[in-house]
Amino acid sequence: MKKLDYTKENIRLLAYIISKATSGSQFTKLFKDSGWIPESTASEDWKISKKSKEEYLYDEMVKIGELGRLDVLDYVVEKVISKDSIYFKKNDKDYKFPRQSFSDLKAKLKIVTIDHVKTNQKAFNDRKLHSAVVFSSQKLFKDGHYSQSIFEACKILNKKVQEYSKLELDGKSLMSSAFNQTNPKIKLNDLKSQSDIDEQEGFMHIFMGVMQGVRNPKGHDIVAYGICKKH
Repeated sequence: MKKLDYTKENIRLLAYIISKATSGSQFTKLFKDSGWIPESTASEDWKISKKSKEEYLYDEMVKIGELGRLDVLDYVVEKVISKDSIYFKKNDKDYKFPRQSFSDLKAKLKIVTIDHVKTNQKAFNDRKLHSAVVFSSQKLFKDGHYSQSIFEACKILNKKVQEYSKLELDGKSLMSSAFNQTNPKIKLNDLKSQSDIDEQEGFMHIFMGVMQGVRNPKGHDIVAYGICKKH
């Protein structure tokens, strides 16, 4: 696999090439397809910014890099190097790849060999998760399907709490009823001291948060290879 080292110098080169090779509406599509959805990539915003196309693209990609979304930049580089016809009008005289700059970009690509499967397996094993979570989520995580893996783990958590509490509720309401500090179906301690009560209530909020803030978004988003994309 060949990847670009995302220095500001290289991002500048990438911005220059894209600015010469495609239109505002097309680079907007490129970034949206990469998984970068903020409205700041809309072509109207580029015009409102009163920046050159190159400056706008450079600033946007620096922002993406600073947020740690290297998956977005990897996608953009891949499509630029392949001169993907979805985003670049190769036969349009108004949009051309600058020959020398394009050669410079290709020369900057470095071969990166990372065994993601082994890396992911170690990261998963290091968590020492419950056997039910291992059964439902390990292979998905190992293969890089992180969001699906998390979603399956949350489903297992929900099912186990239903079994132990004997409640027919689901999600946030299930966790509230099962772990509440006044009449819990699942007691985490003796509930005799304020510390015991605080612990019970704290874990109730953690489980409720997992259901509302982690499981539910994963169940309603379109997920591909670990990247969530909203409907």
